Amino acid sequence: MEVTALCIQIFMNVFVLLSTQACLSYTVQKPDRLQLFEYESVSLNCGEDEDMNAWRVMRKLSKISPANVPEACSNPAPSCTIHHTFERHSGEYWCENDEGERSQAFNISVTAGRVILNISAQPVKEGSDMTLHCFKKNTKKTHISDFYKDGFRLKTYYKTGMTLSKVSKSDEGLYKCSISGAGESPESWLAVVKTKEEEGYYISL
Repeated sequence: MEVTALCIQIFMNVFVLLSTQACLSYTVQKPDRLQLFEYESVSLNCGEDEDMNAWRVMRKLSKISPANVPEACSNPAPSCTIHHTFERHSGEYWCENDEGERSQAFNISVTAGRVILNISAQPVKEGSDMTLHCFKKNTKKTHISDFYKDGFRLKTYYKTGMTLSKVSKSDEGLYKCSISGAGESPESWLAVVKTKEEEGYYISL
């Protein structure tokens, strides 16, 4: 059975709902972001198939969890919830079935710092516009922010986020931001797709 014939669904609730529906297409409820502050929660669920239990949440963490500490999502299961996320929960998450077929993966970054980048969890369609915002923990004020791509500083923005106009494949890459006196965000991958069909197969970020 090909993965394209399957309908897999992944939910991320952080005040966020990210889902892969109708054979890996997207529906997203804002705010749609991959970066989290510590203590936010995230829930993942695989499948709306009749054979739902054949699909399980899998992950590959960036750091090794402490020994003898029970961890949510550490064992493959159709769904799991991490009620209080920590930096050690950062990593790659995907759905996989008993036959080894898998959805595309997405990367969650959890930070103990004070800054996150609000970057789209879904791929951006080529030719569209998108804006990246830099958020400081526990505040809704607009901050002077520096934005970076692939380690290189792009520009400083004083009142708004950084808008990418008519996005192209050249805009694809690793983005982060920083706020003076508060620190910098983790890096997250911005994916750019050319067609609706390509968008449907891409979950990660």
